[in-house]
Amino acid sequence: MNENTYLIAMLKEFTINYKTNNCSYPIIPSRTLTSRAVILIVAYFIALFFITLKAQAKPTKTIIVAMYIEPPFSEIVDGKFIGENIDITNALAAKLGYKTKFVYCPLARCLSFVQSGQADMIIAVRKTAIREKFLHYLEPPIKIQKLPLKFYTLTDNDITLNHYNDLLSLKVGVLRGASYFDQFDHDTQITKVALNNHQQLIDMLLKGRIDTFLEREESILPLVDQKIYSTDINLAKFSYDKGVGSYIAVAKKSSLINEIVDLSKALQHLSHSGELALLLQRSEK
Repeated sequence: MNENTYLIAMLKEFTINYKTNNCSYPIIPSRTLTSRAVILIVAYFIALFFITLKAQAKPTKTIIVAMYIEPPFSEIVDGKFIGENIDITNALAAKLGYKTKFVYCPLARCLSFVQSGQADMIIAVRKTAIREKFLHYLEPPIKIQKLPLKFYTLTDNDITLNHYNDLLSLKVGVLRGASYFDQFDHDTQITKVALNNHQQLIDMLLKGRIDTFLEREESILPLVDQKIYSTDINLAKFSYDKGVGSYIAVAKKSSLINEIVDLSKALQHLSHSGELALLLQRSEK
């Protein structure tokens, strides 16, 4: 019997289980061992110690998600985040065995959080060249937003908004930090009034402090009394109706950037398996 065979047989024969951290530690027999066998046993104990330590020290990673409110996709009800953006983020994190922590912030501040690395991730954002400097976008997009961006005016105001150029004479409310479509985003001739959230856009319009604002109807309807919406607010003829990709993005200054490959594979699995489509359908019910 050579030394290695003897060592294996010895470890099998003389192993006694000590219930310490659910690990088994062998008791070395009193029989005289060769120096090589002693070295192998010591190496075995050292390796076992570090493997156990590593397993105990590895905590469940928590992904910090900067989350802005955009009903019905993301909102806070009874102190809890709900909506399809939350469901999709949780499903993605679960694929990697991670937890999530959602941090509420207006959109502009959310973007600031991921730019500085204070947050790891943001969801449901449009891809732009400026944002790509500090964000890595996961493919594929979680959806292509096909519903048109509509412009809202007051029914009593004598405002004609049938074409893009009609915006040049108006005060247009926008969500601070938001990206709508390239022509509008880069147009410096339009007077834009930046506000923190959709409710402020609605309130400023009703008070006559802005002439119009733009947003998809599904994000505005939950925030307005239906009587006011039907009598006081008018939808302009002009709208932007081209599809826009909605993405999950990871902060380049976050340690999560080192796991882009795994995150991308997880998102692709959600998409190809149909799980992503089911989450989107569930939120539409």
